[in-house]
Order: sequence, then C-alpha cells, then structure tokens
Amino acid sequence: MQYIPNIKLYYKWLPIQKHLNVDTHQLDISRQNMLIVNKQFLLAANKSKMRLCSYLDWVHYTPKKLATAINTNQVEDYYWNQMGDVKSDPNVWKRSVEETTLKTYYANRAGRVYP
Repeated sequence: MQYIPNIKLYYKWLPIQKHLNVDTHQLDISRQNMLIVNKQFLLAANKSKMRLCSYLDWVHYTPKKLATAINTNQVEDYYWNQMGDVKSDPNVWKRSVEETTLKTYYANRAGRVYP
C-alpha cells in the first residue's frame, strides 16, 4: 500500500483498500487535507464522506460498497446513488447564486455542461 502521511486519511483508506482487487491506486493529499484517489474522487479525513473531484456535494459512503464501486469502475454511479442516502448531507445551499457560480465553474473545468 502506498504511504499516506496523514494518519486520519490512512485509517479512512485502510478499510476500503482491504476490499479492493488491485493494490495499485494513485493516492494524493490535497491542500485541504483530503485524500484524492485515482484523480477521480476525494475522501474527507474526519467523516465518512466522499465526492467526485469535479463536483461540490458530499455524500456518505461505506468502505465495502465504495471498494466494490472502485473494482467495477462505477464510482460515479455510486456517488449519484448515494446522493439520495439518508446519511448524506442534504446539500441545500443558502446562497443559490454562489452555488450556481461554483457548480458552473467546476463543470466547465471538468469539461461538462452545468444545467
């Protein structure tokens, strides 16, 4: 397993990693102290929350189900499925103009079109 210097992130990755078929994954630490996995999604250090790199809303995850999604290359589908989970944040923004601006910026940066 790749060395993860942040102990909180190490213990977030460990239960996911034990369910993975392949041990080689690109792991990076962001400036905001989050674990970036395969340049695809982020794991929070203090909660069981994850989000795709090009999205702003966080969702709850379970290590085994997330590992299954990684193994089957279905992380984005898992993310959208978890948006409706009761343990996920409601993702209701207080400032809708700021939400639209930021989500448009992230979508453009990722090469997507924000509705």
